[in-house]
Amino acid sequence: MKRFKKIIRTLLLSLLGVIPLAPVFSQPIVDGGSWKTGVPMNNLIAGHIALNAVGGKMFAMGGLGNDHSGVNSFESYDPVTKKWTVMEPMPFAQWGHSSAVLNGKIFIIGGIIGDFGGSGSYVRKLQIYDPLTNTWQFKEFPLNLINAFRAAVTLNGKIYLLPGGFGSSSDFTFEYDDSTNEWTSRAPMNIRRNQGYTGVVLNGKVYAIGGANPLNHECEASVEEYNPVTDTWKMIAPMSVKRCNSAAVVSGGKIYVIGGDPHGNYQNSILDVEEYDPATNKWHVMAPMLTPRSGVAAVKLNNKIYAIGGGINGQFLNIVEEYTPPQNCLIKPPVLSALISGKTGIQSARQWTVTLTSTCFADEAQIDGLTLTQTFGAACTPIITSPLKFPLKVGDIEAHDEASGVVTINFSGCANNARFSAKVTYSANDGTVHGSKTLNNQYR
Repeated sequence: MKRFKKIIRTLLLSLLGVIPLAPVFSQPIVDGGSWKTGVPMNNLIAGHIALNAVGGKMFAMGGLGNDHSGVNSFESYDPVTKKWTVMEPMPFAQWGHSSAVLNGKIFIIGGIIGDFGGSGSYVRKLQIYDPLTNTWQFKEFPLNLINAFRAAVTLNGKIYLLPGGFGSSSDFTFEYDDSTNEWTSRAPMNIRRNQGYTGVVLNGKVYAIGGANPLNHECEASVEEYNPVTDTWKMIAPMSVKRCNSAAVVSGGKIYVIGGDPHGNYQNSILDVEEYDPATNKWHVMAPMLTPRSGVAAVKLNNKIYAIGGGINGQFLNIVEEYTPPQNCLIKPPVLSALISGKTGIQSARQWTVTLTSTCFADEAQIDGLTLTQTFGAACTPIITSPLKFPLKVGDIEAHDEASGVVTINFSGCANNARFSAKVTYSANDGTVHGSKTLNNQYR
């Protein structure tokens, strides 16, 4: 416990700004993707976990509040409604915990109950949350695995708890089988990592990224890869930036590491983002976040990466930023196309649903105009009554995704058999693409 208090006091002094600022690292950016401000959470937190589970939603759970104490806050985000909902609190006010999703349930592993000043204790229960029933289950946790600041991942129907961390934790990797509630020891890493490292799974391998080396208390740029088939760890190419308290997520066959700080103190936060390509064993510097943050969490949901919460200069945040990874859109602009469907309403107020789809992604795709030319039937003059002016914004479109806008047209005086060609002009308002499509043989 004395060692625990000493470590926490060091972190607290750093949090309060005793340690001087370090320079922000930077490198040239190639095909770096793009960031924009997202919907903020209700709570100001850092050192929490965030992940996506069943139902297409993501969850932010626990962490440190601005009073530097653990919190039991629990929020869920729905990308359809673009709203954060405050859920019933977690069983414990905790921080420094790890998590993994297995069989649609969220497993919360380890963590600290208490404040940032060293008066806390370790969580001794395995906590399991079921989003479908909104219920918690608890299982006993081996004493030698009671910990904080370890990383956990899911692979091949098992949870892997990676080595290191604080507490009574072992230097070995542990594999958890939920069906038997058994923890089996696996190989240790080459470098023991404690506070602030992160882990992800890609192509059947586990990656341990950054974190502090307890031998010299320095944050690491090093990265290791674990093969569960051979039960071996190996060093791979290091990042260009030393990071503790960063976040990592997998998207498009690449690993993205986001934010953190080079001294493991929730101070000196950086906004750097790097991408790892396992095919080349190389890291590339990507577009940086808009706000530097340490203790940040990240989730991939619907082809976007969300950087959630975190802290800067001792202040914890509810900021959420959305990152769109590169999809060759800087080389080849997105291709939009249009379709008219869902014609509803009476003759004097017929509604046409115009759906835009994209081969890549479009930022705030919009309908710039709609021109009707009659091709059959007694001559008549339809009038577009809503919207009274364009553009009609239809929102973001992800790769191979779609979004729709509704146009109201007055077809009074037009015969039932009247047909038209409809020219729809559209664009992405970031200027990446403009286009049009003529849709023939449209009935009124």
